[in-house]
Formats: sequence, structure tokens, C-alpha cells
Amino acid sequence: MKRLTKDEIKFELGRPNGAEKLMDMNIDLNALYADAVELFKTEGLASSLLVRFTKKSSFIIHMLEDAELIAAIRATLRSENGKLRRNAARLMGALRLPEFVSDLTAALDHETQRYARPAMVLSLGSIGGYNAMEYLKHYHVAPSADESERKHFEEEQNALWTALRSSAPKVEHIFTGLAEEYALELRAPDLLTHQLESELDEMGVPCYDIRRSSLKVRTSDYAALFEARCFSEALFPIVSGIRLTPESAAEHAAPFMERLMRTAHTGDAPYRFRVELKIPVGNRADLIRRICMKLESAALANLPSDYEVELRIEGSMSSARLYCKLFTYNDSRFAYRAESIPASMDPSVAAAVLRFASEHLSVNARVLDPCCGSGTLLIERGLLSPCASLTGVDIAHKSIEIARRNTALSGVDAKYVVNDILRFECHRPYDELICNLPFGNRVGSHSYCERLYAGLLDKLSKLVRSGGIAILYTMEFTLLKRLIREREEKLTLLGQQRTEAGGLTPMIFIVRVG
Repeated sequence: MKRLTKDEIKFELGRPNGAEKLMDMNIDLNALYADAVELFKTEGLASSLLVRFTKKSSFIIHMLEDAELIAAIRATLRSENGKLRRNAARLMGALRLPEFVSDLTAALDHETQRYARPAMVLSLGSIGGYNAMEYLKHYHVAPSADESERKHFEEEQNALWTALRSSAPKVEHIFTGLAEEYALELRAPDLLTHQLESELDEMGVPCYDIRRSSLKVRTSDYAALFEARCFSEALFPIVSGIRLTPESAAEHAAPFMERLMRTAHTGDAPYRFRVELKIPVGNRADLIRRICMKLESAALANLPSDYEVELRIEGSMSSARLYCKLFTYNDSRFAYRAESIPASMDPSVAAAVLRFASEHLSVNARVLDPCCGSGTLLIERGLLSPCASLTGVDIAHKSIEIARRNTALSGVDAKYVVNDILRFECHRPYDELICNLPFGNRVGSHSYCERLYAGLLDKLSKLVRSGGIAILYTMEFTLLKRLIREREEKLTLLGQQRTEAGGLTPMIFIVRVG
């Protein structure tokens, strides 16, 4: 593997984002680390590169064993260069040696560059211990002298909150129920929203603002909504149509999130959050960082690795929609799906597909899934209404193993067979056949799908009784439609519907056999 010379390393470090680019090069990292350490010890260079190496635990061990490097880091914290002092503080925070606390507190007491202070504060929080936390408890962030200092003030304030919270015991907030009625937006599979509407209507929950992939309800009974199966997630709308800036996001979201968390949960603040930005934007990470800085307060803690609530941002920069999503409520509807395969159906899509075809399904039917995969569609069929039997067939042993495990967790009674459906024989035709057919661009190839689809349609009369129903779901809808049409004497197309799943636009076909 290629090794750079020290001059080449210095050249790369002099370029924008040089340390990051060096770590991404196809070069010998062990050699790069050794050269970076030597440059740091002898010339005071490569501190930013060493900070990058602290992301890898194996290199942290090397640093901790290098007494000369530790001494050089401590000396660099007293450098006349503010950026070097900042990087030295970051290294100390990553290495977490208790003896660094006195260095950092002394450095903070004399630090004149505001941009260097947040790293020192965060490092004290990372190291922890009585002396570090006592210092931070009494640490005061100096207010901004003018507008140019506002950014650094906010960074330092957020760093202090983060550092203090790092040593505080984590409060578990248990969802107790909504204290008042809220609007909620439920996300449904594309063009199958009316199936969710029908499901909620049966539950006595009125809907409004019904769109192609979402609808809204007003309720104070959050848990009751999760008796419905045809939606993937429930979001609390905060505001829509705003021009997105960190300030506007925080202005609308912070009070909403704080109130929702405070009134619907046990335990005191802070509440842990993350920001999910689903808007095309150039520097996405920077915008998320700036939004988080504005949101952070004594009540809201940015903790994307262990969050309880999410601020979701969709739409566009000029017309953004803000939502809140709870992660404190245990949505156990699809907990049976312990494992899946790459082409597995989303459970909410499976539930909606079956409800779309529900008028053609019958109670106590004998049901066959000829390409059952991880069992999702068959399980959802068993949960929709009582079935006399559920049988899954798949050519892949791994898929059948996963389907059996998932089915055991679901409480549904089904049996599975490892076989090629074109060779599978049944002693008695089934009432229903349901199938998430392999997609040409996901499993196999178009020519493989053509052979499979044609063979399956030709065998339907043996697999399904005369007058029985086949529900077929595929992205290869043009192919399947043609094959059905070629067999119109034996098969009748009763209905079809396009939808969307994972960026694809599959179609549902309802076919009567005989």
C-alpha cells in the first residue's frame, strides 16, 4: 500500500480539509499515523490529522502508550496559535487522561480566542471527574461583545450544556399519554391512503386532509392509533410553509418539543433530541449543526446517538415543513419482524396491499404465498382475518429460516416449505394466493422474472381453486399485465393499483382464477 513522504503529508495538510482527505486516501494508515506523530513532536504539525486518528480506538491506545506524545500535546495547549490549542484540547478530550484536567482549566482561565474555548469545555466534560465538573459548574460563558462573537458564544454555551450533561445521570422519560388533543399526520403507502382511512374509520377515528401518502387525525389517545397497521409512522405537525433558517426552526420547534415532552412523559428535562433534515441542501451537516445549536437549551439536549424525540424537516428551504416524532412510545405492531431479507416488504405496505384487496378475501381461507421471503405478507394476512391455513414456499433456505422465526414471534400459525414454486405440488388447491413477486431489478433479472411469472400464471389453476383469488405485487407490472392478458381465458383481472415502496413504484394486481 502506498506511503506518502512527510513533505507530501505537509502539502496535503496545507490544503482545505487536508486531514480528512488524507484519511480517505488509499494509503497505509499505520505509516501515516507514525509520520503524523513525528511531525507533531518535532515540528508542531499534523495536530488536525491526529484528531482524526482518535476516531479509531486502536490509534488511541498507541497515543496513550506514547509518553513523548502526551507531553507534546500538553505543551501544544500552551501554543501561541489558537487553532493548535483547540486541537490539543480535542486530543485531550479523546484520550481522557485525568491529569489533563489541570491543563485544561488553566488554559480556559487564560484563553483569549473564543473559537478555542468550546473544545476545552467539551474535553473537560469528556474526561469528567470531580475537579472537572466542579470547574464547569462554576464556569461562566462571557456574553457576546458584538455580532461577530455570537456564533462562538452559542458554540461555547452549547459545549457547556453538553459537558455538564455528560456527567449527569441520564433521566429516562416514560411516555404517559398526551395531556391534550394534538393533530397527527400518519404516513401511508403511496396511493393507499384510503386503506388507512378505512381502517381508522372502523376504529372510530375521523380523518381529514387526506392525501396520496398521508392523512391527519386529531386525538389525545396516541396509543390507540397504533391499532391500525396501514401506516409506517405518526408525526406531530409543528408548522408548514416557513423559510428555513436555524432561527426559524428553533423558534417554532423548541417550544412545541419541550411542551410535548414535558406534558406527556415522566421525568424532568433535559429531553434528548436529534434533527432529521430531508431537504436537498449543499452543506447538510453544517445546517443540521446550526439548527441543533439554536435548539439546544437546558430543556433540549442534542444527542443523536441516544435520542427520545426527532425534529423532522421536509419540503424546501423556502417552504419547509417541521414535524416532531416521538421515540419514547413502543410501537410493537411489527415487532415480529426480527429479521428480513433485502427484498422484504415493509409490513405497513403489506397490510395496506391486503386491505386494498380485502373485498376479495374471505374468512377461514386457505392461503398460499409462493415466494414468501421473510414471511411478512403471509403474517399480515393472518393478522387481517382468521385463516384456515397459511402456507409459505420459497426456494431459499435462509428466507424460510427467517420466515419461521418471524412467524413464531407474530403469534400467527403458518407452515413453510423450501421448494421452487414451479415444482411445488399441492393436494388441494388454495382459496387465495398472495405474493410479493421478485422484482427484476431487485432479485434475479428481467428474463428470470419472465420465466417465473409465466410459469406461475400457467400453474395458478393447480394452485388456486376455480373462483379463487391471486394477489400479485410487483415492479415488473408491464410484464405481468401482458402475461395476464395472454391468459385471459383462464385469468380475470379484477383490479390494479400503483403504489410506492423504497423509491420504486410497484403495482398490485387482483386476479380471479378460472
